[in-house]
Amino acid sequence: MRISRRNMMSGVAAAAAMVAPAMAQTKATRIKNLAAAVEKAIQGDGWLALPAGDIAASGIVIDRGLTITGIPGRTRLIAEAGQSIFTINTAEPVTLSGLTFDGGNKPGDVPLVRCDGASALSISECAFTSTSGSGLWLEKCAGRIGGNRFFNIGKSAIFSRDGKGLTISQNTIRDIGNNAIQVWTSSPAEDGTIISNNRISRVDYTDGGTGQNGNGVIIFRAGNVIVEGNRISDCAFTAVRNNAGSNCHIVNNNISRMGEVAIYCEFAFDGAVVSGNIIEDTGLGISVTNFNDMGRLATVANNVVRRCVGPGVLKETSGTGIHTEGDATVVGNVVEDTRDSGISLGWGPHSRTLMATGNIVRNARNGIRFSMTKGADVVLIANNRITGSKEKHIVGYDHWDAVTGDLSLPGAEIPPGIQIRDNLTG
Repeated sequence: MRISRRNMMSGVAAAAAMVAPAMAQTKATRIKNLAAAVEKAIQGDGWLALPAGDIAASGIVIDRGLTITGIPGRTRLIAEAGQSIFTINTAEPVTLSGLTFDGGNKPGDVPLVRCDGASALSISECAFTSTSGSGLWLEKCAGRIGGNRFFNIGKSAIFSRDGKGLTISQNTIRDIGNNAIQVWTSSPAEDGTIISNNRISRVDYTDGGTGQNGNGVIIFRAGNVIVEGNRISDCAFTAVRNNAGSNCHIVNNNISRMGEVAIYCEFAFDGAVVSGNIIEDTGLGISVTNFNDMGRLATVANNVVRRCVGPGVLKETSGTGIHTEGDATVVGNVVEDTRDSGISLGWGPHSRTLMATGNIVRNARNGIRFSMTKGADVVLIANNRITGSKEKHIVGYDHWDAVTGDLSLPGAEIPPGIQIRDNLTG
């Protein structure tokens, strides 16, 4: 047989593949006391490789740079009741990979892993499971949480407060008690967390409430957060809820089966872009609201919203496709099959500088409705295609009550200041 360079290299590669697992096993540290092994690694070369198997682990503090690796799905760290497995409180680089953090379904609200001031954090290919508390708790942290699995978590999968530049991406999160991903700040401030390309499903609201629980992603006061490209389904309340977070982007997400509003921008936010999302089977599609609390300044553009069926978890969820109140444009959206209105502009006196242009609305109760309550600002409704409306194509409302006829009809008397033009209906 002729031995070519290609044959020789193939043989070397095959031999290396056979040897690699054995080498990994010889490098792995046999563990009797994980706390002691961690401390030894911190004082030594800063690297600890753990073998397959179940390892009891609780109350371990990591206060220096350290890398801990395991075998994904096979290296399980089992928590004791009432204690986190790891507490990380160093600005030096800390890397965790290939570890399963298992709460053993013991009682208690502590997170499996807690990080305080960890400014160079990397957690990947890990699993967090079987806890009545939270999976990962982050305070004033920066780094990347990517490619992990979170499942059977009682509280929140990932909670971050006062982040310093986090990336939360490509995680799979399912069967969560309250919220999948929470990004908070202690007071309104720039946060800058990027939440992208995660798969989130089956989020309940175990601790109750009217929206503080039951969400795929919930932002509270955190500014400049980007929520992009996530697949979110089957949440008790909302896929993405932004409460008072300014300058947030909620773009290109794929959302199905929400119990309340699919995308919510509410209370004192100042600036939001909601664009390119696909939303189906929800109570209400997109709500940009609370102008009374200075929730304002938004673009809602190029979304596809369909089958907004109305009351789910909350009876007041109306079945509207898109609703806005303060200083907002609704442009280039496609809205179909809504139990109430396709597009709603303003609510009572809470209406300022609103326009709906270039949208398609099909099969709604009312195609486009706008507020005509005393104190409401005038609106612009132009160049929309509205078809299949069960009652009216364009109509003025005072809160829940229609106060005009169909303003799309030839000869309809348009209220002073209102601009309704060049819409194609029927």
